[in-house]
Amino acid sequence: KAAMPLSSEVKLTIECDDIASQDWMSKSDPMCKKMQNADGEYVQIGNTEWLKNERNPRFATKLKMTYTFEIKQRLQFLIVDVDDPNDLTNVNEIGKLECTLGQIAGSRGCKMTRDLVGEKPGKYGSITILAEELKGRTTDLLAIKMKGTEILNKDGFMGKSDPFLIFKSVRADGAIQEVSNGKSNVIDNSESPFWEEMRMGMVELCNGDLEGKIIVECWDFDSLSGNDQIGLVETTVGEILAGKELVMKDYKEGRDLKPGKLQLVSGSIVRIPSFLDYLGSGCEITVSFAIDFTMSNKEASEEASLHYTGGEGYNQYQQAMVSVGEILENYDHDKKFAVVGYGGIPPGKEEADHCFALSMNEQDPEVDGVQGLLDVYASAIASVRLYGPTNFAEVLKQSHMMANEQRKQHYHVLVIVTDGDITDMQKTKNAIIEASYQVPLSVVIVGVGDEDFSAMEDLDADGGGLLHDDGRPPFRDIVQFVPFKEALADSGGVAKKLLEEIPGQLLQYMCVNKKPPP
Repeated sequence: KAAMPLSSEVKLTIECDDIASQDWMSKSDPMCKKMQNADGEYVQIGNTEWLKNERNPRFATKLKMTYTFEIKQRLQFLIVDVDDPNDLTNVNEIGKLECTLGQIAGSRGCKMTRDLVGEKPGKYGSITILAEELKGRTTDLLAIKMKGTEILNKDGFMGKSDPFLIFKSVRADGAIQEVSNGKSNVIDNSESPFWEEMRMGMVELCNGDLEGKIIVECWDFDSLSGNDQIGLVETTVGEILAGKELVMKDYKEGRDLKPGKLQLVSGSIVRIPSFLDYLGSGCEITVSFAIDFTMSNKEASEEASLHYTGGEGYNQYQQAMVSVGEILENYDHDKKFAVVGYGGIPPGKEEADHCFALSMNEQDPEVDGVQGLLDVYASAIASVRLYGPTNFAEVLKQSHMMANEQRKQHYHVLVIVTDGDITDMQKTKNAIIEASYQVPLSVVIVGVGDEDFSAMEDLDADGGGLLHDDGRPPFRDIVQFVPFKEALADSGGVAKKLLEEIPGQLLQYMCVNKKPPP
């Protein structure tokens, strides 16, 4: 799996325009309350400051929270008029906005503007919410090359020191600790060494703080008698990057030795792009669905059918589509899904088709949002004859083409919902492996019903059984297979189980193909 963080700490900036006045003789005195839906009820989790007599408030207080891509985080922003900031129980509602954090993150530049809604029809003003990722993240690296001058000779008349550096963090409790990758290469027999580039995690080194205290030690390498410390200097990352000459002191107090000097040759903080960096820069996530119309589902008119829609609530196909669609439509700017079927016989045809548009318009297979997805599915199960077999390869090939047709930066997610094992396993493996090299694609396979899906695990690169006809393994893991009942039992919800690998797979694709945020 791609070892990528799946959540980010973000801060929300709130601005409003033309908010309705609640005061007879003056403008409103607004405050924004941030509410989060918990077990069906909104609970306050934060608020901005109070602004006096302001129609277009620009709140300075940032509201912080954790953003998780695969979870539907329902929020309410309640704008209230406050007469007494010391008594927040007595306020008048001006207007509110209900949305998800995903809708904000999926908007262009992670910035969303919407009209406020009041208790009665009318104009209550607008609200703009900007989501920004908090800095000092765990993925930032310090990349530096250092040099030394006048390095003290610890080897006597037989030669010069063989110096290397060790970088250490200073914890809040005063403890000193060597950091990972904080040891340089050894330079043999030199008073003026130039060390190779080092890369260290900023959080581990200085908790992401340029002015946080660190210690750099210089040692003489000796494989026989053991390494000898030459000197050390207490400094900060900020001082190093500014090019300050670092004069080392002797590691023993009271001696008048001059261990030498250290200085930067080149350096920078390397920011590894995050998922939100791509979203904020305009990267879109496009989505397509592929629905199983094979006979093993049973006729939709039968109560035992997986396509049966006459009972209470959604069937498993509908549940899977809604759970995934509600999350992913936030990241597609036109909110459209391409929807195809496979294994059935569409109206007007005599043979099974393994990739046909549910809209019955092959030139335009897209529908508008989740409701359009449900509507076209309902229409198709009433008109498409179930047949077989269950083949994925044609659907995957179409997704390859769709993913490669896009000109701007994007990533495509194909969601395949199926009730059984496939019959074109090797062709499917070939298509997945070919896509894993250069196609911006992830494939989520959802198994519905009670069939044994063990063979499907071969499509997930984790098991090691995914090989092309020519012997090639996948370049990256692009497939996530989940039985729907397993996803339904997950404490984080269906969407979390199905989509939790998408951010990591997107970042891995962008990284290996050298595609920085635009």
